[in-house]
Amino acid sequence: MKKLYFLFILLASSVSWVAQAQSQDIATALPSPKGVYIRLKTDYISGTSLGKLKYVIKRKKITESAAKVIGQMQLAQDYNDFMRVVGRKSLRDFEKMKKFYGASETMAFLYSSPSYKSLAAFGELKIEFLQAFGFAFLDSTAQKNELYNYEIFELSANKEEKLVSTVSAFCNPKNFALKQYVPQINKIIGSDSSVIFEWKITSPAYVDRSADMVKLGEQIEQAFQVKSNQNAQRIDESAYANVKKLYLANESILSIYPTDDFTTRYNVYYRKNGSVQWQFLEKNVANSDPTGTHILTARVLGKRDDLVETMVIPEDFVYNTGDTSKVARGVIAHNGSVELIYGVKSSDSTNAIILQWKKLADKPYYSGIEIAKSAGNEEPKVIQILPVTASKFVDTDVFPAGQMFKYFVRPIFIPFQELKQEIPATTTMTCGKFSKPTPPFNLTVKAEGPNARLKWEVADEKAGHSYYVYRGTSPKKMIPIRSAVKEREYLDTTSYLTGRSTYYYAIMAVNVTQDTSDFSPYVMYSPSKVESVQSPSNIGFEVINAKARLSWNDVRLNDDFIAGYALQRKKKGETSFRNIHTTSLNASNFIDETFELGNSYLYRVASITIKGDTSYFSPEVTVQTPKPKNMVDGISGIGLSNLSESIKISWPSVEVGSVKSYKIYRKLPTEVNFKLIGTVNNGNFEYQDKNVKPDVIYVYTVTKIDDTNTESAVQERKSIYREKVRK
Repeated sequence: MKKLYFLFILLASSVSWVAQAQSQDIATALPSPKGVYIRLKTDYISGTSLGKLKYVIKRKKITESAAKVIGQMQLAQDYNDFMRVVGRKSLRDFEKMKKFYGASETMAFLYSSPSYKSLAAFGELKIEFLQAFGFAFLDSTAQKNELYNYEIFELSANKEEKLVSTVSAFCNPKNFALKQYVPQINKIIGSDSSVIFEWKITSPAYVDRSADMVKLGEQIEQAFQVKSNQNAQRIDESAYANVKKLYLANESILSIYPTDDFTTRYNVYYRKNGSVQWQFLEKNVANSDPTGTHILTARVLGKRDDLVETMVIPEDFVYNTGDTSKVARGVIAHNGSVELIYGVKSSDSTNAIILQWKKLADKPYYSGIEIAKSAGNEEPKVIQILPVTASKFVDTDVFPAGQMFKYFVRPIFIPFQELKQEIPATTTMTCGKFSKPTPPFNLTVKAEGPNARLKWEVADEKAGHSYYVYRGTSPKKMIPIRSAVKEREYLDTTSYLTGRSTYYYAIMAVNVTQDTSDFSPYVMYSPSKVESVQSPSNIGFEVINAKARLSWNDVRLNDDFIAGYALQRKKKGETSFRNIHTTSLNASNFIDETFELGNSYLYRVASITIKGDTSYFSPEVTVQTPKPKNMVDGISGIGLSNLSESIKISWPSVEVGSVKSYKIYRKLPTEVNFKLIGTVNNGNFEYQDKNVKPDVIYVYTVTKIDDTNTESAVQERKSIYREKVRK
């Protein structure tokens, strides 16, 4: 039983095996779109004669227990039978080559027992001749994707059957080797009445798949699950289903056909002038040229200027087909019948050279128009491919000015066809007209250290040459500071530019004829330099109603670059000065309302420029006043703490003198003056500020009021960060 199912895989790998003791490897089974062809091998029949032997063909599926007769291989019985098998046209060709002039001569020859060797040219090119000669059989009832076992019996004169061969086939007509036969169009030759297509055939390289076959054979053997009962006559259906899955999954390995350059034919199809329907032209084999290259040719007849499209489909000995080739296009035309471009005119235009020629006729053999160009002694270079309908070309790459250019114009024909305008139409021209440049745009200026970096954009103009950079102290007072700038940026390194002034920049474009554009939109720039300015030389002061009134000489009168002043103060004993105002002072005087009698303060003032720079500070001045006799002592030792809903302010519970009440003040760190937020009577030493927000710093102070309603000075300030209270 093992030998039975192994046969089909061994057949595919072309390995000879003996099915039974009396059988020989003399036949092969070839699946095709028409069914399964059973044929006797050439080596076996080459020494035989027609009509000497008959063969009975039996078939069974490997899941069946017994084989059944499905037909015979024998010589055609009469002329009509011969015609029915090979076809009328093939029969006529056969008779023409053998110089037979009627049915009687043809059949007399066949019945004369000619050797197969004398007829092999017919039988090995068309399997129907093998059928008619009695050496092949078509099983047209075979079903796709089924595995069959065929037995070939030799039938003697007394009707005895002798088994001569057993072959197997999986009926799945796919010849994967044909995919490697690739026709590639090589040449197209047209005439007045036809066009000849020539394809170069790339044949497949040999690939040794024996190792894959052995491995796959082991898998199939396991799938069959062969038991020790070697006398079994049929295979289990489930095992057979597993084998079919293996075959379909590996059909590219197993479906190996006897393909070669001699037996592979090519079906040529054509259509004309945009027709949708393809028509069969002929079936032919490829021939070898003197170099050994396999060439396929086909000729299509027609009228002049017919557009012909062809495609080729490879086919093996039993009508399995490969992939369709790419469509090749040709025209029934030749160099003597096509219209060329005979003349071209050139003219000078603004920023361009214009070429013009007579428009080509609407013919299918054109694919475009080629424009080539050279300058001086250069070789021509193709610069543009235009549509067939074009009759004009504008060349804007005409620089440098005064350069003489030579142009070459000719039509391009469809690929591979031997059509060409050998000598193109030519003309020579130079461009001398150029338009006024377009002004640059998007000008920007940025400080780069002590310098100014300018950048700008321009329109894409081939005639552009360089740029002029202009600068001035107003848009109406601009002078050029640099010419012939090639790049679209410039670094102004002028050292005498001052931060006191605002400068204006603009760019002007220059073309190859030295014509200039208008100015670009200007940009303003002020150098990032610190300019020294005068600071006030002295500070005068007087104390009125417990407030310090300060004044200084107004240096703005002499320098309009000064915008205001910064006044700073520090209390005696403090380490650093602090501003006592939030914004720049616009006047040369200031009233310090936070001044406290009895304390000593230091003041100083500086100038602030319009750019926000600060000058040196003036000499410091000390302001000191005696403490009033009836002045109430201030409160120190203030404590602050965060509660869940408030900030608690507390102070020492020791009262000196006659205290009537306490006042609690609050401000933000950025504020100058405190604001009263609460008052408590004497005997109370704490206060809760509930009007607070989280994530804010608050500054608090406390004063006391005596029985004469005199309020103490602010002696101590305390700050606290209001945290986000987690509930």
